[in-house]
Amino acid sequence: MADDTETQPAPASTERAGALTVRAVLAAVIVGALAIGGVLFATGAFEPKNEEKAPRLAAAGTTLAKSAPGTCLTWDKDPTTMAPVDCLQPHKFEVAGEPARTLPDNAPYPSEAALAAQRDQLCPPVVTEYLGTRLDPMGRFQMGLLTAGQKAWESGDRTMRCGVQVVDGAGNALESQGKIVNQDKSLTWPPGTCIGIDERGQRTAPVACVQPHAFEVTAVIDMRQAFPDASWPTERQQEDYLSRICPSRTTGWFGSQDGLRKSGLQLAWNTLSQPSWTAGSRSVICFLASSKDGRTFTPITGSAKSPDLLIDGKKPVMPTFPGAAPAPTPGPGR
Repeated sequence: MADDTETQPAPASTERAGALTVRAVLAAVIVGALAIGGVLFATGAFEPKNEEKAPRLAAAGTTLAKSAPGTCLTWDKDPTTMAPVDCLQPHKFEVAGEPARTLPDNAPYPSEAALAAQRDQLCPPVVTEYLGTRLDPMGRFQMGLLTAGQKAWESGDRTMRCGVQVVDGAGNALESQGKIVNQDKSLTWPPGTCIGIDERGQRTAPVACVQPHAFEVTAVIDMRQAFPDASWPTERQQEDYLSRICPSRTTGWFGSQDGLRKSGLQLAWNTLSQPSWTAGSRSVICFLASSKDGRTFTPITGSAKSPDLLIDGKKPVMPTFPGAAPAPTPGPGR
């Protein structure tokens, strides 16, 4: 029978309060298979990276000024094309409301860092009032702040709107459909989804699996099934549960007992922080990834199910670890 070995939590000094930590374990496949894997990521692989991504309007903020709470906005690569759309249509921003104050009339045009600071200071109460609850700090949606562009700013336009949006690992706004109130706010993607990778080894947005990517999702786990009445299951409780269900669900996703072993990838999952649970998130993902340093993703090309799978440009091999015991030979009846 394969072992389930849990990695030790990273030291508290390396963890951001409320962060959605990513764990990796020795992934146990079903009876008769070999355990593979190891420590992948310490912390931070799923943290939002939207600190310096505040789209601006280059013209007078008339579109923004007319955007009441609940308005959905979208734009092309150039935010000057910003326009309201039905929230059932793809959009990049859902307006929560106007902040209580803006920058003074004589304030210089703010840098991206200054706008990020304004967002973090002014938008939480606006977004909380709009949603009726706090936004999951590590969920699918992040707070955003839209403001007029430089030309409009220089003419005295201080229009600002707080809202919610979906961003990739680099903070770029992504399209979503439907109002946030009607959606699962957890950071999840359907099984078989591959999440892209940037030059820093961080996740981006969903991509075709034939493109370089950071990881591939094998299962979405609804934690309410195991903890229906919990005020918040502790991280250890979540780890114990996920260390049992993720290997079996991933084996089912492969459709074979040795699919995970042959892929050469490592099985990992995320857990829900107490702020995330309080905000209403209940789902996590099991996923396949690889890493050389335990903090960044190694590029993967091709689905884990594909015979053309490459890990950092090379054919996969079963990982080995210094001091590891020889792999057991399955006996009769195993």
